[in-house]
Amino acid sequence: MIRRYGKAPYKIVLVHGGPGAIGSLRGFAQELSELSQMGVIEALQSKYSIAELREELYIQIKDNCSDKVTLVGHSWGAWLAALFAEKYPELIEHVILIGCGPLEDKYVSEIGTRRLQNLSEEEGAIYQRLLDNQATDEDMEKVPHVFAKSDHYCLESREEHKADQTDSEMYNKVWSEAAKLRTSGKLLTSFKNIKAKIYLIQGRTDPHPVNGVTIPLQEKGVLCETYVLEKCGHSPFMEKYAKDEFYKILIHVIA
Repeated sequence: MIRRYGKAPYKIVLVHGGPGAIGSLRGFAQELSELSQMGVIEALQSKYSIAELREELYIQIKDNCSDKVTLVGHSWGAWLAALFAEKYPELIEHVILIGCGPLEDKYVSEIGTRRLQNLSEEEGAIYQRLLDNQATDEDMEKVPHVFAKSDHYCLESREEHKADQTDSEMYNKVWSEAAKLRTSGKLLTSFKNIKAKIYLIQGRTDPHPVNGVTIPLQEKGVLCETYVLEKCGHSPFMEKYAKDEFYKILIHVIA
């Protein structure tokens, strides 16, 4: 399933995070289409393994786009975008990573430390169950509130930025698989194999450290044009003080 914004040709494809935060890029897709005057596809994930998600994205792009696309991935979606670009280079013009998680395990502990400083004991327990792949549907309903506190600088509260639904089974199954890819080094190898140009847009206060992406890529000889936004957390398109600069950079890169 996909949602279209603007008119064809659709040359921008947005890939949401989570895994399981289905429809969470609705507001982003709408605003990007209006500001860029370009056709945008919001790809909605429905599968429960990385291989299936990658093939689902292939069908979504082939059925709706007539030329190479700029693939924009947010959070977990940044990894899925990279894994897709490795397998299907003929479909990709650029890969843009937003709020990308670290590509090596040694940077992971920094995420939790930053997040827990901003959370209550109850919220911290929910966050821990997510890490342990034991999140319940009730937990998943509370996740947006938890991460609004732990991951962001100053959010704009808008209905169109909320996910249509959350899927705890998707989160637990897909993230467990994704974490193993990072630990084994296969994730970083996938990034190295990407033939398209890679861009990274990261908030300065995003719990996901920008060095956890840029340093591993540099060590692998992978070129990545990087933009770090001030007064900005994990979701620049939702941040009050960084949103305008974010769209300015994004549209410049795409154009």
